[in-house]
Amino acid sequence: MNSRLTDGLGLRADKHFGKYLLLILCGLLPLGLSGCATKRLKIDFTGFEKAYAQTSNQEMLLNLARLQNRDPTYFFKIGQITSAYKMAVSLGGTAGYTLQSTNVAAGSPAGSGTPGATYENDPIFTFIPVNDETNAQLLLKPVPAESFYFLYEQGWRADQLVRLMVDRLELTRYSAANHTCTVETIRNAPPADYSRDPAEVSSYATFLRINAVVYWLQKHGYLLLRGTNTFVPYSLNNDSGIADSNTTNTPKGSDFVSAAQKNAVWQLDPTTKKWILGEKVFSPIFSLYPLAGDATKLGPDIKTVEGQILADPEMAELRQGPALHMVLQALSAGFTIEGTANQLDACSSASGTSGISTHLVMRSLLGLMAAAAQEQAPFDSLTQANPAIPNSPYLSPVEVAAMGPPPRFLEAIPAIERLPLLRMTGGAADEQVSPVIQLNYRGTNYRIADYKSDAGTPNQYWNRDVFRLINQLTSQVTVDISKFPLTEILQ
Repeated sequence: MNSRLTDGLGLRADKHFGKYLLLILCGLLPLGLSGCATKRLKIDFTGFEKAYAQTSNQEMLLNLARLQNRDPTYFFKIGQITSAYKMAVSLGGTAGYTLQSTNVAAGSPAGSGTPGATYENDPIFTFIPVNDETNAQLLLKPVPAESFYFLYEQGWRADQLVRLMVDRLELTRYSAANHTCTVETIRNAPPADYSRDPAEVSSYATFLRINAVVYWLQKHGYLLLRGTNTFVPYSLNNDSGIADSNTTNTPKGSDFVSAAQKNAVWQLDPTTKKWILGEKVFSPIFSLYPLAGDATKLGPDIKTVEGQILADPEMAELRQGPALHMVLQALSAGFTIEGTANQLDACSSASGTSGISTHLVMRSLLGLMAAAAQEQAPFDSLTQANPAIPNSPYLSPVEVAAMGPPPRFLEAIPAIERLPLLRMTGGAADEQVSPVIQLNYRGTNYRIADYKSDAGTPNQYWNRDVFRLINQLTSQVTVDISKFPLTEILQ
């Protein structure tokens, strides 16, 4: 009895191994190609992401280099990225059967197969020149106070935010004894020529000393930032508004809805009993803690905080001059960001007693980029010369006499603030790590890297943090691709 298995034609099954192999290849090729496609997608995603990060950092550093040379800036945004994948498999084969005798079962099967697979990827990139009116306004108008508030709440260093985003501090003082009002402007800019205007050196040194105080307060949890929505009427006339007794003209439900659609609100003044049209303005305010009480009220414990700062060896430079006491006094009354046209200051809200109010005036996005790009050279010049800091003209004769000889620049500025806002040039040997990005512009090498001299200090990552902060702020200049005509889209 013949026990060998045969197919329907009487051929042995082992003679059809080639045929079965071809069938198996036909089934496995699509599966293998599918696995390759998944890996290809991962590789392409990583590649596109790295290219986007590299080009974005390069554009930012290039614009900073342009601003350092007083050249115009240009912005490109990457719009939609479309990637079309095409995959196909094929299998070609030949088969034959050769008879060796008259016995059909004694023949030899023969065959061959040629598998094939094709893969194609056609990416399409959309580049958008940012040159429309809307984005130009976003570049030129002051950075919103909400941006400062959110970044501070995320844990960014307060002194970095102030040095980058604030153009100047305005201190308004009201003297009840003399019935006078003065406004002192403390600018956030190192003088281009320290010997030509000594008052600018004094102003800038005071700004850096204030930043050192703000950093110390934030570090120890004594500085809290709170946001409030303040109603600001559109009219400056106190007699304007609609009397609540006038039932005919008082705002109706439709009036409230119409005003809300335009980001406006109607509010009833409890004093004049009139309905006034205005808007809610977000006002971040710094407050000083901890609080201490006396016989009459609860307020910031300035004496305790001042004693702790003076006892800190890292703040030893603040022991000279009235900057520390001045900052704490201002913080005790609230330290507002970007005052509004209707905001009350120490003069307009004076109630017969002396007072001081302070608010920060914000830079525009383009302004803060220019400040970061142009501060290094004058700052290095100032530190190398190390001039004596003249007394502020706002000090009283008693305060001047108590100060003694004026300190020099490096003797008055704590080490935490003794560096430029952003350092883009320098020797590679001084770098702590390899640069985030580097390029050559107008024959000068620009790089973003931190330096060995700052290793182990709170400023160890200062350059990279400031560069990252500028990148985050520029993200507010958004691009809606649907608003751009096709002629302005480069593909």
